[in-house]
Amino acid sequence: LAGQYNQGSNTVAVGRLAGETSQGISATAVGLGAGRYNQGGDATAVGHDAGNTSQGSFATAVGHDAGSNNQGTFAVAVGNEAGSNNQGSYATAVGDAAGSNNQGSYATALGAGAGRSNQGCYATAVGYTAGQTSQGEYATAVGVQAGQTSQGDYAVAVGYVAGQTSQGDYAVAVGREAG
Repeated sequence: LAGQYNQGSNTVAVGRLAGETSQGISATAVGLGAGRYNQGGDATAVGHDAGNTSQGSFATAVGHDAGSNNQGTFAVAVGNEAGSNNQGSYATAVGDAAGSNNQGSYATALGAGAGRSNQGCYATAVGYTAGQTSQGEYATAVGVQAGQTSQGDYAVAVGYVAGQTSQGDYAVAVGREAG
């Protein structure tokens, strides 16, 4: 039931199981299972199972399963399964499955599948499947499939398929299929 146990002051829970248990002060949960367990204060969850379990304070999750499991404080997840599992604090994931599994704190993933699995802290991935798997800390990947798999720490890949596979630490690849 919506807002059933320990619903905080000034909260909104709309939908079956929305904000069901321990919804923080001024939190908003809209949709089946949105903000269901331990939603932080001032957090917003909109969509089926958005922010479902342990959504941090001031976090925002919009979309089916967005930020659904352990979304950090001030994190933003927009899109189907964006930031869905262990999204770090202050991280941003926008797009289908962007930053969906273990996105580091302060990381940014924009585009479908960008930063999808094990994106390092402070890493940036922009473009379809950019920095998709194991993007290192402080790494930057901009372009379709740029830095797609195993991009090293502090590496930079800019361009279509630039630095696509196993780009080393501190490496730079700029241009179509560079690196």
